[in-house]
Amino acid sequence: MKKALLCVGNELRGDDGVAIAVGRLVEEQLPQWKVFYGYDTPEDEFAHLRDFEPDVIVVVDAMSGFKEDKIEFLDLSDERTYIYSTHNLPTPILLSYLRDICTKTIFLGICVLLENVLHFTEGLSENAKTSAITALDKLKAFDALLDA
Repeated sequence: MKKALLCVGNELRGDDGVAIAVGRLVEEQLPQWKVFYGYDTPEDEFAHLRDFEPDVIVVVDAMSGFKEDKIEFLDLSDERTYIYSTHNLPTPILLSYLRDICTKTIFLGICVLLENVLHFTEGLSENAKTSAITALDKLKAFDALLDA
């Protein structure tokens, strides 16, 4: 099974880079996953994803509007669902485009404090670093389910 992880975020905006950190952890610990770094413009990776032809895509991104430290796989199949994103392309719209590439597209949201993504700041807060590790654990559990 071909598995893809699309990481969305900006490392120069503090905790907004948490998904990029997750991607690096996945490259180290889950080599069966191909990691795509979308940064601020995840749509730039669509052609690469299409060429890869994955069986499943997990999109990981920082989000706000929920309790900090919440890390969840979310069903955003209803494109009217709104997630507070720090990017120009709303997450449900991004997922709808990705579902044209792979119908099994899932969103993994990592909640961070909004004030930790509003300014140019390099590096993750301690909470975001912990959340990246927790997100990796959730991906490992999901990977085991896919392989079962």
